[in-house]
Amino acid sequence: MATRKLVVYPDKDLMIQAGAQWFALALLDLLAERLPDSTHRTRVDVALSGGSAAQPLGLVLDDPLAEAIDWSRVHFWWSDERFVPAYDIDRNALEARRLLLDKLVADGKLPESNIHEMAADVRSTNEIADAMANAESDDDAVRAAADAANDALLDAAARDYEAELIRELGPKPTIDLMILGMGPDGHYASLFPGHDEVKVTDRLAVGVNHSPKMPPLRVSLTAPMIANSHRTWFFAAGASKADSLAHVFSKPNNPNYPSSYANGVDEFIWFSTEETVTKL
Repeated sequence: MATRKLVVYPDKDLMIQAGAQWFALALLDLLAERLPDSTHRTRVDVALSGGSAAQPLGLVLDDPLAEAIDWSRVHFWWSDERFVPAYDIDRNALEARRLLLDKLVADGKLPESNIHEMAADVRSTNEIADAMANAESDDDAVRAAADAANDALLDAAARDYEAELIRELGPKPTIDLMILGMGPDGHYASLFPGHDEVKVTDRLAVGVNHSPKMPPLRVSLTAPMIANSHRTWFFAAGASKADSLAHVFSKPNNPNYPSSYANGVDEFIWFSTEETVTKL
């Protein structure tokens, strides 16, 4: 595994601007790599997240380097997704499309088939509302039935994503560049403290029910899948994350601070800000 590297910027705005430049340069470097047979690689696979980790995407096309990127060879995946309807503003994929991907598709630079979204909730608005209400019911039987139904949908979505990863990347799929953020509680992707999903080792993706952060239904890549990425980047800004960052850096594989499970095979970088590293 790679040695963890910490890059600290004065503030969040500068971190995001630098992140966009790092991203463009990383894609150029990866696309230019020579394989053992002296040919260029045919594709680069990137996994995105939401929140602060997605914000650099909105600045990528401002970088002159972006013009040299062969976007047709870049495939986009997600580290996690909120299991909500496809049009819901909570979806990480919708945010990434707004910031970058839809522009690339509209300009003919990125094939739609290169965008690998996790499944959305296709139930009607009323069906979702009823399911969420039942999941919080005081009646144990009603609550258990709702949880079982939601768990089944989440597991099917996770298994579908596993199947797509294997179909596209082979029996042991590996992401070239994994881009993540960390929450104030130390979670990453949708792997939360107090939830057992971070300990799952026999799956590539897993469903997450009763997320402590809304919305409650999610799908996430597992800790081993994330740690096996060639390059792994974190974006963490804000004083509210200082305590968690200190815990993450002090002890690996700590379920109380799930981001401590993350790693990368060739590169592992944390991009942060001065106010976030005060307790390291």
